[in-house]
Amino acid sequence: MSRTHPGVFSRATLMAVVLALAPMTAWAEGPIARAARTYIATQGAQLKLTRPQAQRAQTGGRQRGVGRIVAGAAVGAAGGFFAGGYLGAWIDGDCGGCDDPGLKGALIGAPIGAVTGGILGGKFLF
Repeated sequence: MSRTHPGVFSRATLMAVVLALAPMTAWAEGPIARAARTYIATQGAQLKLTRPQAQRAQTGGRQRGVGRIVAGAAVGAAGGFFAGGYLGAWIDGDCGGCDDPGLKGALIGAPIGAVTGGILGGKFLF
């Protein structure tokens, strides 16, 4: 009996292909990137690189306090802990009759989810 879910092999294969092709696409410059680079090289001195007044007013808005950031990180870490544990257990799957199916995946996924949730929660929550 297979230790993985039916779709896990195809997802792993897709991820390996994407990661293998990522360095190859870095040198392949598309027409839009080439045109932008050429435009900036020829018009760079004439471009105004400061933000308009309307954008400066929007970014200078109310800053979040440290307490709100910490609270968002705590909530995000707690949610990410459980979500990562659940996702890790789902990926690990059935081990074919063992005592603790999915435990290894949950133990690996929970801290990864907690860190990810904490970072995203501190950045975007509250």
